[in-house]
Amino acid sequence: MTLILYGLVFGPIIWGLTQYLIKAKWMESLGWVFKLILFALSLGCLFKVQTQTLSLQLTPAPLPYGMMLSVDTLSATFLILNNFLFLILTLFASKGKYSESVFSFLFLVLQGLINGIFLSTDLFNIYLLIEVSTIAISILIMYKKDKPSLYDGMFYFAINMVAMAFFLFGVVMLYKRFGVLDLFHLKEALGEASRNKSLILPLSFLFTSAALKAAVFPLYNWLPKAHGIPSAPSIVSAVLSGIFVKIGVYLLIRLNMLFMDVIPLHGIIMVLGLISALMGVTFAVAQTDIKLLLSYHTISQVGLILAGVGGSLMINQAGGLYHLVSHGLFKPLFFVSSGILIEWYGTRNIKDMQGLWQRSRGLSIALIIAILCITGAPFFSIKTAIYEGQDNLFIRSLFLLINMGTMMSFIKFLEMIFSKNRAELSKSGFVSRPIKKEEWLSLKLLALASATLGLFSRTISPILVNYSFEYTFIDRLIKWPSYLFTFVIAFVLYKTFFKDNKLIKLIRKFDLTFNETNIVLVSFFFIILLWIDYL
Repeated sequence: MTLILYGLVFGPIIWGLTQYLIKAKWMESLGWVFKLILFALSLGCLFKVQTQTLSLQLTPAPLPYGMMLSVDTLSATFLILNNFLFLILTLFASKGKYSESVFSFLFLVLQGLINGIFLSTDLFNIYLLIEVSTIAISILIMYKKDKPSLYDGMFYFAINMVAMAFFLFGVVMLYKRFGVLDLFHLKEALGEASRNKSLILPLSFLFTSAALKAAVFPLYNWLPKAHGIPSAPSIVSAVLSGIFVKIGVYLLIRLNMLFMDVIPLHGIIMVLGLISALMGVTFAVAQTDIKLLLSYHTISQVGLILAGVGGSLMINQAGGLYHLVSHGLFKPLFFVSSGILIEWYGTRNIKDMQGLWQRSRGLSIALIIAILCITGAPFFSIKTAIYEGQDNLFIRSLFLLINMGTMMSFIKFLEMIFSKNRAELSKSGFVSRPIKKEEWLSLKLLALASATLGLFSRTISPILVNYSFEYTFIDRLIKWPSYLFTFVIAFVLYKTFFKDNKLIKLIRKFDLTFNETNIVLVSFFFIILLWIDYL
């Protein structure tokens, strides 16, 4: 069984290299079998860890000095999301212009590297895997080799390299203090050391790096550039939003677990999550570029996830993790759909996209399902679990405001779907090229998986996040009037105040240069340093 862990990390890399070297049709068919096996293996890991620990020694030296791959419920959840997402997105692009050997090789390498991040228990291994995966994703962002993609790809690469230097500083300082880097043995050593001033600096380095990888506000500026770049392939944007930005969330959860007995971080994570959710949705409401709108909503939704996993109650933490998986399905659905829409309408401006219902009922239904999921509709989402049981009226009001902002953003999508074709737009260069059967299947699977997570959360959640959400049919049904009433208020506010005023235009133009982003990164580090010292 432990050989499965080798297969999850090295299998995609070896298979990608084999496909690159052996260009034959039968290899493509065999490739689908291999990808299905990878997803089945990740599912098997989740069920297996319910009864036993899965681990694999990588070096002859015993722990704590050796290296190991290991699976727990947390890493198994991320593995399932990663391998399912890569399976579906590879299917989506299988007959398109990004099915060529080099792109496929890099895509498979990235899949294996991300699996390795979730399986590794050694901090230095995690650092190396994130570095190499960042190089791979940067090449994919710049794949078209035009000026915008090269600039934004290099911006993404450079700022992430700076952040990972912070991570390395933290790793070195912990190793110098304790002589071990294995997460489990390091946790034991930290427990024996108790709170100590010497832990504050390495923790601040590690936390700052993980926060940037998660696009926590104000360290978010790289994400819209990487996700929203015009020439970036939509499946690369889907991977970035669906799983790659979640690596930062994973690191923050691991850091909280590691330092829990010495310096609890859940309060900082929750506050930063709420700020990120609010600022992300503020920027998203201002956007008219469809990919930028979705990109800023990634910041907002990741903020909500962090607010959940940083919550004080088990239901909040489980709700945040469950929403992470849900977001990892419906947001890629948005991104690949947006790629089709941009190609059809010949524009990225969502206001110039009209009458989708008349043009494609299937794509419209897929988008409606995604909208219901992201706006927290009963039966389609259990996002309310993130703030369930919170007595603080301010925090509950903040969550309501964030959700209302999310609804205002996706009113633009509903207008696109249900509006009638305006004469001046119907004469523009709309080219409704047929959606390939592989693309249709991918869209259907993503929509079905997103809806299934919401509809059957009582059955799925005990296995996926080790917590049972006891939401009955009646519980969800009675939430519908409140959800619809909130949507009506959001619609009125959007039409009255937020449609396109001067403040919205100012927010839309706001951006940070590379130097400004680095200044913000260093400032954030010192704020976290003081915050942790104050705890």
